[in-house]
Amino acid sequence: MNSLTHHWTVHILLVVCILLATVKTQRVTSNGLLKAKSSVELHASKTLITYPCPSGALSASRSCPTNFEMQVALTSIATHFDKQARYAYTVTGGRVVGEGSKVTWDLSDAGPGIYTATVEVQDDKKHGALSSVTVTSANCGDCVICDFPCPTLFVTCYDQVKAGTPITCKVTVNSGTSSSPYTYEWSARNSGGDDISERINGRGTSISISTDGLAGETVVSKVELKGLDRSCSNSASGSTRVRP
Repeated sequence: MNSLTHHWTVHILLVVCILLATVKTQRVTSNGLLKAKSSVELHASKTLITYPCPSGALSASRSCPTNFEMQVALTSIATHFDKQARYAYTVTGGRVVGEGSKVTWDLSDAGPGIYTATVEVQDDKKHGALSSVTVTSANCGDCVICDFPCPTLFVTCYDQVKAGTPITCKVTVNSGTSSSPYTYEWSARNSGGDDISERINGRGTSISISTDGLAGETVVSKVELKGLDRSCSNSASGSTRVRP
């Protein structure tokens, strides 16, 4: 083989290698695009709903909620879909309010149970994906039937007084079937949280509080009922602004 032929042979081999490397790179790039599969993740704002104790029952440790919210926010996080992706929701209980990637799951009429929400996302390029989330609604396990209803406390105080004028507060107790008289314990604090209970005159259902030197302060008066079942709420408070 002469030098000219050898030169052209080497040149052709180099061109072929470059072409093969280019094709291989294109395949890797193409495969990388193919591996970017469309996906969706469905998230719920909460996965457990606990009901308060029913009428006639109380929470033994006061751990049960006194109110509850049966609406759950659902958020779908979709990737590798076009901008016109469509979201379709199905639920095994309750109903879905709204549309798109953020909706509300209303379980108000569902009752205790385990429920599943599923979202299916599709677009015009035939991309599709599914995701689900489960929410449990249950009665609080700390409820006990009580023999008597808890009393309800209401404290009423003057909304505002002029410094030097005593504050008058009264407590009203509704319902409850305690056979013994209630014992009331009053306390008071100023705007800074300092205890000013020594200013209290009287006891029982009505008291007065001296306001000398309290101009510009807000006085919070609190009463506690002693001797109640520990599952009952036993305190209430009222506030009064002291004008200069």
